[in-house]
Amino acid sequence: MRYRRLLEQLRRQNWMAIGIDPVIVVVGVFIGIQVANWNDTRREAQRGEQFLARIGTDLAVDIAAMDKHLAFWREVVAHGQAAIRYAETGEHVDGAAWDTVLAFYQASQLYPYVPRDTTYQEMRNAGELGLIRDPALPTALADYYITGLGFQANYLLRLEPEYRRLVRGVTPQAIATHAWAHCHRNTGGIDQVLVDCESPVSEAEARAMLDGYLAQPQLLAELKFWITNLAVSIELVENNRKEAAALAARLRVGQAP
Repeated sequence: MRYRRLLEQLRRQNWMAIGIDPVIVVVGVFIGIQVANWNDTRREAQRGEQFLARIGTDLAVDIAAMDKHLAFWREVVAHGQAAIRYAETGEHVDGAAWDTVLAFYQASQLYPYVPRDTTYQEMRNAGELGLIRDPALPTALADYYITGLGFQANYLLRLEPEYRRLVRGVTPQAIATHAWAHCHRNTGGIDQVLVDCESPVSEAEARAMLDGYLAQPQLLAELKFWITNLAVSIELVENNRKEAAALAARLRVGQAP
């Protein structure tokens, strides 16, 4: 239609209209391109915000998981330290041989922890970290997910200590079964807690088990090594929790209202 009008204007020699029509066409194309670019930018910003909201959820899950793991590991370390104290001084836990046996056994408990990085890895693998508007945030996320806990503590946290094999190898099966049934509880999924439990044996039998533990030449050395590593892991995860909380707060501040 515009070309037909242009020909009509040429025939009529309406030079002003002839000049205006191309301008209208150019301006219309320019506006159309700008609107399309604006829509693309808006959609990318929305996708970036959605990714960051999901990362915020992942961080909240991480923080809750770290709190559970830290509480559990501190108990394991306390049991290990009590067992070491008995081995070095002969001091029973709470004055009871059974409580001391339980300290040796509970010091072998494991509760592996792996950060939840699903959303971050999805963004990274898809090359969409550029959707994050804060230019410093991708580096902060990489520090948390790649060079943070993963490099420093994952090896320690996934380590199955030799002490676990040694102490469980000399613990009577009836005691191991009792400890699993009455001194430990799953709270859903992989979550677990240690609980107080009654002794299934006499104090004399418990003292005999303690003698069996100390008769193992490598058991005490492996216990010390394991508890030292676990204490280091606790410190690393405490620092990681602070980083996760700081990142979560940063994401909340940066989110659009």
